[in-house]
Amino acid sequence: MALLEVKNVNKQYGSKKAMENVSFNVEAGHIVGLIGPNGAGKSTAMRAITGLMSYSSGNITFEGQPVTFSNHQALGKIGNLIEYPSIYPNLTALEHLKLYAMDTDNPADFKTLMKQTQIDGENFGKRKAKNFSLGMKQRLGIAIALIRNPKLVILDEPMNGLDPQSVHDLRRLIRELADTGVAFLISSHLLDELQKLVDDVVIINHGKIIETATMAAFFSHDKVRWALETSDNQKTINLAIANQWVANMEDGHVLVSGADNLQQVITAVNQAGIDITTMNTVTGNLEKSLLDMLANDDKGE
Repeated sequence: MALLEVKNVNKQYGSKKAMENVSFNVEAGHIVGLIGPNGAGKSTAMRAITGLMSYSSGNITFEGQPVTFSNHQALGKIGNLIEYPSIYPNLTALEHLKLYAMDTDNPADFKTLMKQTQIDGENFGKRKAKNFSLGMKQRLGIAIALIRNPKLVILDEPMNGLDPQSVHDLRRLIRELADTGVAFLISSHLLDELQKLVDDVVIINHGKIIETATMAAFFSHDKVRWALETSDNQKTINLAIANQWVANMEDGHVLVSGADNLQQVITAVNQAGIDITTMNTVTGNLEKSLLDMLANDDKGE
């Protein structure tokens, strides 16, 4: 049985369907990316999972226990940072952790958690939150989400306001916790960062799940592409099309796919008297794959 199970969940605001038969699972130790455009239903789903809002029908269970707006028994093992952290301006970081740990029997070690989330810097633990930067508030919000030693952590835009080093450190912390069995459900618009982190993806659009897959399976439908810069890019495109390959211009390069292998492309280009100046293999890109999938889904609407 999955740690978190979301089955056929619906949420409606008047005539608008915010969630329509939403179903997906989160396994222990897995990092799952919940991905979609603004207004797709990501935050609505996260709020329903954490018992912050009701849903019209369907079932949400955590370790087999139901989660509803009026039943929060399972939420003691779930940490979350949704939208903006609830921070009190006149409390320090340490005081926040003590406050949020009051109703749990087994809180995380404050000193260790502050070090893990980088809120143990000089004076940071003593400074009042009203003087925090956006990045500081975000790191404190993540620490609050981890204070209960949760089995599942739900993070909405956790990298918001973080500098590149802090983003790298956060990825490392999440992976370390996942390796111990902690599960994560993460939404972020920074898809290149998310791609480096998640094990599974759940794609949502117009309140409906349009894809659930491992990252490897998600990219498996992507054909290998090669990016070429040549002495005559238009002639290269024409050559590729003549060989019944797919070719188009992107960022000053000719993207070619459909050939059996790269050597076949190089041989054909050289035989046509075209010089290759740069050449790269293009790996799967989460943003491009997502945009392609959303475009196809919108066409089917």
